[in-house]
Amino acid sequence: GAVLPLAVMVVSGGVLYPWLFLAALARTSAANTSLLIALNPIVTLLLSPLVGERLVRTQVLGASLAFAGAVLVISRGNVVELLALRIDTGDLLALAAAACWATFNLTSRLVVDRLPASSVNLAVYAGGAVALGLLGLADGPVVQLEHATASAVGAVVAMAVLSSVVAGQLFLTGVRDAGVGRAVVFIYLVPVLTAIMSVAVLGEQLSGAQLAGGAAVLAGLLLTTRSGSR
Repeated sequence: GAVLPLAVMVVSGGVLYPWLFLAALARTSAANTSLLIALNPIVTLLLSPLVGERLVRTQVLGASLAFAGAVLVISRGNVVELLALRIDTGDLLALAAAACWATFNLTSRLVVDRLPASSVNLAVYAGGAVALGLLGLADGPVVQLEHATASAVGAVVAMAVLSSVVAGQLFLTGVRDAGVGRAVVFIYLVPVLTAIMSVAVLGEQLSGAQLAGGAAVLAGLLLTTRSGSR
């Protein structure tokens, strides 16, 4: 049945992943966290045969190219920063978050053909909201929310609606229609779109390395999506 895999999705994706991710951000840099989290899609792809999907060589090549491109975009081509990457408590938490996310991705493949994507999404984030609410009671979340600025409240609402509800629904639909190995590689578009939006919204400039990384991500996605079995 779908009950056990759905429970694993709730625990790994609705509770552990957001908790570990935010804990990692509090203890290490956003760049370090992003680089380590970027391991998730390629690990998910390599393990996709465990949930019945066929792994094609060009998919691995495409995902590897997209991963390399994402690393270039995240690091802005700073090779020295990559070589100086040290594993500390925050980085270990980020790795654990990536493992939980990969578990969520793989398990979703066992659920989406049996239950509607909207029902799965509801279970994951409703269960996660209750569990995380209980875990965070000691921090007084209601009091914090009452004293939060309008921009902070808006950011929380945007994260809840866009990052959880909308993105979760679209991802699960993609897993159902295309398979988890193909759907998960599109996550490498996140740093690319973030860099582009930073230019439009914040007035930042893209480096040559970021442009090359974005091109590598797009080329990797093309390779991966053209070689899938569905």
